Amino acid sequence: MELQLKTAEINLPQEIANLEALKAELAPKLEYYNNLVVTADSIKAAKNDKANLNKLKTAIEDQRKAAKRQYLEPYNILEAQCKEVTALIDAPIEAIDKQLKVFDEIEKNEKFTELNSAFAAFEAPDWITINDVLNPKWENKTQKADALKTEMKANIDKLLSDYAQLEKLYENFPHLLAILDMFKNEKDFSQTMVYAKKLEYEYNREQELKAQLLKVAQEAQNEPEAAAPANDVITPEPEQTAAPVESEQAQKIIIGRFEVAGTAEQIKALGNFMKSNGIKFSIIKD
Repeated sequence: MELQLKTAEINLPQEIANLEALKAELAPKLEYYNNLVVTADSIKAAKNDKANLNKLKTAIEDQRKAAKRQYLEPYNILEAQCKEVTALIDAPIEAIDKQLKVFDEIEKNEKFTELNSAFAAFEAPDWITINDVLNPKWENKTQKADALKTEMKANIDKLLSDYAQLEKLYENFPHLLAILDMFKNEKDFSQTMVYAKKLEYEYNREQELKAQLLKVAQEAQNEPEAAAPANDVITPEPEQTAAPVESEQAQKIIIGRFEVAGTAEQIKALGNFMKSNGIKFSIIKD
């Protein structure tokens, strides 16, 4: 089966016969127009000159386009005939391609089933899925199943190794579970370490603040109350017959727990304030 092209003698324009003479004739006129300075008195003449130049340009362009049409006319006939033949060929190509795609899909499903069975045999923990360890290009025919299985196993081992390393690094850290959950979600050791360092920094700051508050509060609690000066004479107030005041035992005692943050001086002042107002408090150690 062979495509045979029929040739024909076609007389077509190929160049401007008087190109050099035309350029020589135009040169002085175009030089004049290039250096032309338009003034208020010469506007009308300038417009006429512009119109004449446009007419000359249009005439040249019309001849060029006419020659182009002559060139394209035989090609357009050939192009239409070639497209007619290729359209006939496209129909069986499309039919065969559809059937090949069905077999490709079957082959791909069988390959994935094999890979999925291999993944199940590796007995990875629930937080590791096949999508976490399977090469995203597994569908390519160049990616062989045995090589993909080996790669999956290596990826699983790497995740488990990173998990164990994190577990060992932060085994005594109160936020160990949060760090491990982060790794399970992201599957990225470096990203998880950044998160762990942030938690560690915040935890250490919190512990330092608590230690400082505990020390200041203990100092305030143990500080003796100022005694009255020896030379001062305390005169007892006369008994009053006013309405009896509700006894301390009859008043409702409210017990609350709260945290405070402040400077050492502020915490000490707070302790003195509570003591001077008869508010009982104690230091709670976590």
